[in-house]
This record gives sequence, C-alpha cells and structure tokens, in this order.
Amino acid sequence: MKTRIQDFSIVLAAVILIAASAAHAYGHGTRDEQPPAEEQVCDAAGLYGAAYGLCVAFCEANDCDSQDGPDSKACSTLRIHYAKQTGQIFFPCETIWTPQIP
Repeated sequence: MKTRIQDFSIVLAAVILIAASAAHAYGHGTRDEQPPAEEQVCDAAGLYGAAYGLCVAFCEANDCDSQDGPDSKACSTLRIHYAKQTGQIFFPCETIWTPQIP
C-alpha cells in the first residue's frame, strides 16, 4: 500500500510540473510573449512563398521586431533575403515612424 501511495505521489508531482511548465511556456518563450501561432501579421500582409517564410521567421519566430538595440546576425540575414525577394527593406511587423506635419 505504501508503494502505491509513493507511486501516485511521484506521478502526481510529474503531472503538476509538466502542466506548470506548459502553461508558463505558452507565449513566454518569445520576446513579445505572444506565441507565433497566434501572430498573424504575415498572413494579413498577403505574403506568399519565400517572402512569407522570411516574414514568419523575422516577425513571429525570432521576434526580431521587438529587439532592443542592433539586429542580431540572424535578423540581419533575414532582412537581406527579404529585401531580395520583395524589394522592401522593412517587414510588415515593423512600425515605421512618419513625422506629422501640423
């Protein structure tokens, strides 16, 4: 009887740890704390093919748009390839500031 209680306790502890880890990992593994599966900026931009894949890698998977400071090498490489594919320097997820003239 004592071993069944110990076995149950171990299984219960494992389930609690896995559930807590899964709940914490949902969205917390990315810089913007939004899971890539929920981000739709590349879908909304109407991209397809290689441009769509590069957009997903830059905006959703790597969250290059939410980094502070200079781009990492991966983000810079994605930007170069995106520019070759689309002729655009900025990804759809990047906010472009335009001054307002009063």
